[in-house]
Amino acid sequence: MTLYDQSRKPDEFFLITHFLSRRLAYPLALLFRRLGFSANAVSILGGLCWVASVPLIILAGWLLQSGPARWGWAALLGAALLWNAGYILDVADGSLARMTDSASASGFYLDFSFHLLFNTMYLASLGIFLYMLTCNPLYAVLAALSPCCNWGLSFAAKEHVLCEDIAKGRYRAGRLPPEEEGRIFIDSVKTKQTIGEKRGALRTLRHLAEELICFPGQFTLFGFVVLGDLALRRLLPRPLLLLKFAFVAVTGAMLLRVPFRLRREFRTLRRYDELTREQPPPAVGRGGAGGGRRSDDPRERW
Repeated sequence: MTLYDQSRKPDEFFLITHFLSRRLAYPLALLFRRLGFSANAVSILGGLCWVASVPLIILAGWLLQSGPARWGWAALLGAALLWNAGYILDVADGSLARMTDSASASGFYLDFSFHLLFNTMYLASLGIFLYMLTCNPLYAVLAALSPCCNWGLSFAAKEHVLCEDIAKGRYRAGRLPPEEEGRIFIDSVKTKQTIGEKRGALRTLRHLAEELICFPGQFTLFGFVVLGDLALRRLLPRPLLLLKFAFVAVTGAMLLRVPFRLRREFRTLRRYDELTREQPPPAVGRGGAGGGRRSDDPRERW
């Protein structure tokens, strides 16, 4: 196995990550490894890129509105660069962790925290930027609603419920068949497909279109949209026409998905309830499920 193969996720889901971001992240992971950076340090660096893009795009809105416009465009391009740099570093930290065998629960928590933090700010900051330029209330409304529509809301709620069940001893790992356990705890009943399973041109295009309006494809999509607006700014009838259209289309599509995502995770937990009722509860302590002392050995409990 090559070092690059070692750095890859064995169950990669995203086409954009597989064919683009991971190839860009691999040289960075090698550089950070040579410099002695930890995977957690790379996670923080990537998260800071994401967070820094928010005030920068607000500054871009102010500069484009008040001038000079060239500095506004420079700030907007800088924000687009930070969106994508943050995601490439987000891929690089995982690659570095696998290369150095340093993956940890605390590192995953750090990574996930930046995802949830920035996902609530990303579309909102774009909406505020467009509202500053146009004073169109549509962008303000979409900006206000957008924090609930991006990746993480329904999944985080499901994870909280399942973690509480484990912590209270109502569920132990291995109680359900591995396939069902993976679908419930890692992904929904409508499980994701790995790259190897996404075969066929039409299926690949459909998955790519889904990625472009969701995490992580939004960074790639809006990055190219900003470049397109910059290149066509003298030809388009209105400034930032592509970005306005893309923001309304993506945010609208994500908002429409919210009830379906909540329903999907609700059905996943209902399936979990059905399966755990069918399976007898694990024995507690030496006296079994009916009573007796609970074991003090955490290896037995989990």
